[in-house]
Amino acid sequence: MTTIHRRILLFFAVTYVLGWFGWPASWLWPGGPWPLPINPLGPILAAPLVLWATEGKAGVATWLRRLAFWRAPWQLYAVALIAPVAIILASAGLAAASGAETQALPERGILEFIILVPLLLLLGPIEEEPAFRGYGQHELEQTMSPLSASLWIGVGVLVWHAPILATGTIPWPFALTLVTVSVVYAWLYRSGGSVWPLVTLHFSVNYFGGNYLGTLIAPSGQVLYAVYFAAFFLVWAVFIVWRHGPALARLQVTPG
Repeated sequence: MTTIHRRILLFFAVTYVLGWFGWPASWLWPGGPWPLPINPLGPILAAPLVLWATEGKAGVATWLRRLAFWRAPWQLYAVALIAPVAIILASAGLAAASGAETQALPERGILEFIILVPLLLLLGPIEEEPAFRGYGQHELEQTMSPLSASLWIGVGVLVWHAPILATGTIPWPFALTLVTVSVVYAWLYRSGGSVWPLVTLHFSVNYFGGNYLGTLIAPSGQVLYAVYFAAFFLVWAVFIVWRHGPALARLQVTPG
């Protein structure tokens, strides 16, 4: 096991401790203000802590400079925003055609949009992608192919979401999506050298899937919807590997 591997294992261990501490804390102090089922700040706190402990201020500064780079090709941002919407609509349509019960979409005004956009950016995309991919994926690529790194990070992210899956907050087929989408994230990162298209894709999935278009399928049909959703992301990941191989992308900008 290399030094980098030990650091990534430490990063995930710290992430899990910071993310899951609400469970033992709630047993000791029932009804306390504990973040359940997950503290979303876990990854974004763990990355600089591990960097500071293992590489000092210089490591943290390098990571922050990497996060500051946002000028990825605009096409990547467009794909990251629009492709999930297409997948969500196709998954909902196939689920409905397969017999899943549908329901009316929620009515959303401009005020709800103004509130939900920054909230959903903060609750997941901004905490996870700069840490899981901007740190974990970036470091593992120094020791293995981007494809292998993405799958290992995907497994780590799957474990991170275990409390959400266990409590039924999201349907179980999304477990597959958490691994396969890691290949898509790595492709975006390799293609643009920036974590911000990844944040865009993550936000698009959360907003349009979890809070708007995906709710077209009633709760009783969400598992079926999630199966189609996972299948589309699997196909996307397989296509990326078929097109580019283990490198996942033809580098336009080398991630810093």
